[in-house]
Amino acid sequence: MRLFVAILILVIFSGCAVNEQSRKNAEAHYMLGVSYLRADDATHALNELLMAEAIEADNALLQAALGQAYHTKKAYVESELHYLKALKLDKDNPKYQNNLAALYLEMQRWDEAITYFYQAASNLLFSQPEVAWTGYGYAYFMKGDYLKAIDAYIKAINYNSRYAQAFVRRGEAFHALDQAGKAIADYQHALELFPNYSLAHYNMAVSYMKLRQVGLAVKHFNQVVQIAPESDLALQAKSYLLVLK
Repeated sequence: MRLFVAILILVIFSGCAVNEQSRKNAEAHYMLGVSYLRADDATHALNELLMAEAIEADNALLQAALGQAYHTKKAYVESELHYLKALKLDKDNPKYQNNLAALYLEMQRWDEAITYFYQAASNLLFSQPEVAWTGYGYAYFMKGDYLKAIDAYIKAINYNSRYAQAFVRRGEAFHALDQAGKAIADYQHALELFPNYSLAHYNMAVSYMKLRQVGLAVKHFNQVVQIAPESDLALQAKSYLLVLK
């Protein structure tokens, strides 16, 4: 569910509770930690962020970054703790609400995810409401409420018509409602925005199978294998291809 996580932004440490040199050290560790997060190196990120926390713990953005590092490492209890600390230090920050909601998705705590995604999406100061609305919709999708999910995805698309994930997720809801044609149209739109979107190719292949259009299903399963050969999606696509060919 990492696609639902909002991007962290660097800020300067306040330095209120520590001396100037300590503040600089904490800031340096924090900035290195965020750089490692952006490079998908959660282990080194966590090491740097924990060193920053040892110097200056009462920094909301640092706590949010720790939440994200633990989230990436699937240490969900620790991640939740740090996201909640971030929200305590910077109440109602929509980025932290959104990222906590994304964590609750992975923990399959759908109702809590819905609550925090809604808070983030409804905050006029949040610069990525399409991310939160898509997460909100996905939580309803996982609860089996496909119509509420579609309504949320529409809100996401209205905010950002180039947000490909919202189209893919809406396609999944249409597929679940036995509307494979509408699902394929959404996947196609997502691929127009992002041609190498492996999930869109995979979902499209599944919808084409439902319509008994085997040739097109094979084409898109092959695209998944070509784009992301080592991914779990590719392994599933290969399994389908063994049956279809």
